[in-house]
Amino acid sequence: MCAYSVFNTFPVYPLSAKPLILLAFCRYRYHTSLFNRPAFQRMIGDIEGGKVNTVIVKDLSRFGREYAQMGLYIEHYFEEKGVRFLSLAENIDSSEGLNNLVLPFTNVINSLYARQASEKTKAAHRARAKNGMFLGSRAPYGYQKDPKDRHHLIVDPEAAEVVKEIFRMFADGIGYVRMTKILRERNILNPQAYFNQNNPDYYKHSDYWRKPFDWHATSVRAILNNPVYLGKLTFGKTKTKGFFDKHRVATEESDWIVVEHTHEPLVSQELWDTVHQMMKARRRENSSGHVQPFVGLVKCAGCGSSLNASYDNKKGKYTGFSCWVYKNYGKQRCTSHAIGWQTLNRLVLEDIRRNAHVAKLASSRYMEMLLSAKLEKEKDETARARRELKKTEKRVEELDKILAKLYEDQALGKISEARYQAMAPGYEKEQESLKKKRDQLIAQLAHTQEVQDNVEQFVPLIQKYTDIQELTPYILNELIEKIVVHEKKVDEDGSKSQLVEIHYKFVGCIDLGAMLG
Repeated sequence: MCAYSVFNTFPVYPLSAKPLILLAFCRYRYHTSLFNRPAFQRMIGDIEGGKVNTVIVKDLSRFGREYAQMGLYIEHYFEEKGVRFLSLAENIDSSEGLNNLVLPFTNVINSLYARQASEKTKAAHRARAKNGMFLGSRAPYGYQKDPKDRHHLIVDPEAAEVVKEIFRMFADGIGYVRMTKILRERNILNPQAYFNQNNPDYYKHSDYWRKPFDWHATSVRAILNNPVYLGKLTFGKTKTKGFFDKHRVATEESDWIVVEHTHEPLVSQELWDTVHQMMKARRRENSSGHVQPFVGLVKCAGCGSSLNASYDNKKGKYTGFSCWVYKNYGKQRCTSHAIGWQTLNRLVLEDIRRNAHVAKLASSRYMEMLLSAKLEKEKDETARARRELKKTEKRVEELDKILAKLYEDQALGKISEARYQAMAPGYEKEQESLKKKRDQLIAQLAHTQEVQDNVEQFVPLIQKYTDIQELTPYILNELIEKIVVHEKKVDEDGSKSQLVEIHYKFVGCIDLGAMLG
């Protein structure tokens, strides 16, 4: 019988009349500790078939670097199968016994070396990631690697337009199924086929060539969820389970490395936020392939759940909203909170146009009114908090000086150790309490600043919609956080009324009538 090398296919003449196999795994540089290597499994198969009775390695690291498994193979498995094991560098020959300490210690050292090399590689990758370097083997769809720097992404104009269109279509209320159909009808290559077209030598065989225009909802969702289109890089979203188990698992978001402004963004933060607000809602397409524009926004004032929208398939239009809890569980849980589609649509459209009109005609006055409405109750409290913060910071500084002086006097012998121990803890306790109070006051004042920042963000946002004629999913999700529908009331004269609260992003409900007097 001929022996052969496990990574070559040509025969190797035996060194003796007995069958022999020579192991040399130097080509498996990054995986020499793994015993599921194809070549290693071929050798095990030959041992099981009685074709091999001797295994020779240049050194123990070429056999493996996981000391526990190496010990099982060398000291147990080979002995059970009658296989002689030789390691030339360590002068180990199992036929002469394995009672020396060289084998286990060498195996442990080799295993430790492999683990340390792995950790150093991971650390180097994390360091590069923190510096904003792109580490992927392939650029995300919509980008390409910079020819001058493979760790930098530049825009791929053709694919970038498709990415932008996907975000725009989703924001306009086009569902996943309808969107994939549109992309197929336009003969737009899917991401894999587009990559293969531009990199024909990367994959020799690819099933994607058979259906190059076949888009799937998963591909669309992956694009909509990828923060790379905001101009940021994210590293460490997954990791391997362990050194030997290479299955990847998700990591906590707090452990991700996120670097902003690493390359040109394809979508704005506003569009991203709007799209992701829409993605959180349960989106069901109607018969025309569109999504109900108010989806996820209309809430029940009674139970807080979303109101269901009714759709007339025959007429091809929405008719109204009602509480799904009431519909499924009855009056024991809630009431209907029903409102007509046209009624709600008109109320919201008119409210947006009124606010946009005032914001455009008198921007400064409108901003002042919003701030006054949001901070009126907190006005006196804010002034008090500023006075308290100034007083607190002054006392903290005084205590720093007192404690420093006490320590100096104790060190110079001006006061005894007992005296110091009697005085210092009280001052330290007071200082700790004041620092906590200071943090609370700073947080309170930060809230006031946050309200002002939010108003400044909202005003230019609402100003864009002075002349809108109809509501779209994008407009609704860009402007509105939620719409709360209350139950109808019947007055003594028989007239009916219904309260609808429109909560705008950044500023909440706006009572324009009360603000204008």
